[in-house]
Amino acid sequence: MGRGWWWKVALLAVAVAVWRGWQGGGWDREESFRLVREWSEKLGIWAIPLYVSVHTISIALCLPSAIFFETAAPLLFGFFPSVLCVFSAKILAASLSFSIGRFIPLFHISSLIF
Repeated sequence: MGRGWWWKVALLAVAVAVWRGWQGGGWDREESFRLVREWSEKLGIWAIPLYVSVHTISIALCLPSAIFFETAAPLLFGFFPSVLCVFSAKILAASLSFSIGRFIPLFHISSLIF
């Protein structure tokens, strides 16, 4: 996969959003929140670790959707648990970003040397 695959994914997401709006269905905010809340209730105790892991990856990879995770946390888990979730995701993402930034150049440089 080359460098330009992000643009293709973004273009596909925009095309789906435009098509959905063109069909007249639109995006119902209350329905979306209800769907996400049901998903969280179905996962039970695993909703928070899954949320933290997905949010950590989205922050570490600098995805623009990370802001939506932060705004959705209080709606899913309440105020205090969401503060803990977002805080732990940011700490883990900083650690993951540091690890990525430290080890990727080492592999690249060692492949150039040998």
